[in-house]
Amino acid sequence: MNELGGAEVFGARRTSFGAYAAAYDAVRPEWPARTVDWMLGSPATAMVCRVVDLGAGTGKGTRAIAALGHLVIAVEPSDGMREALTASLRVLPEEVVGRISALAGEAEDIPVEPGSVDAVTVFQAWHWFDAKAAATECARVLRPGGWLSMGWHHRSEDVGWSRDLSDIVERPENQPDDEEAPPVAPEFESSETELFSYRMRQSVEDLVLHASTWSYVAIHPERDRVLGDVRALGRKVADGDGMVEIPMTTRCYRLRRR
Repeated sequence: MNELGGAEVFGARRTSFGAYAAAYDAVRPEWPARTVDWMLGSPATAMVCRVVDLGAGTGKGTRAIAALGHLVIAVEPSDGMREALTASLRVLPEEVVGRISALAGEAEDIPVEPGSVDAVTVFQAWHWFDAKAAATECARVLRPGGWLSMGWHHRSEDVGWSRDLSDIVERPENQPDDEEAPPVAPEFESSETELFSYRMRQSVEDLVLHASTWSYVAIHPERDRVLGDVRALGRKVADGDGMVEIPMTTRCYRLRRR
């Protein structure tokens, strides 16, 4: 059993992503435009926001923000993840690329000026931060009335095979709980919450690659055996086209800077 617990395991999971950056970018869920628009405060089409994307990873959220016409500063501590982000920009239109900059940095020490951004987004990453320090930093860099938003994708377990997948990969019982908004600094108003649902389709091999990017699988002592079992399950539940349909739910929060 490979359960989350203790500073050593948490640290290993927190830093496991860089080694699998290319795979992470290829197979992790996307962030649909309607989700991102809500996280930015549902701005009018004509409004251009300046956004810090914290824990930006390979830029999946960053690219979605820029595609909506906004300016994005992607802040990410992992060299491997930032390199994957930069590589991903090569296939984007020039006008989208021009809206993105990437900086080395952490949520607890954001490398931008005070009051200089309209929004701070955190896609699938807030649980890796020191929440108190990160909230204070977000309050510092946001203008009054700006938004701090965070979102988490979840694989729905409404279908039996998805529950079987959780058992195979030994998904920790004490995964980050987003049923309630994470506590933040007093500089923010009460949180607003929204749920978004969608389905993603992946080939069996992409499902295996997807599972390999989960932090608790990445550090599992029997990782190859686990991924072999994921492959067997994927083949069992794939449709006639060899694809697996994965029901997803995204829970988002947004908090306005007072």
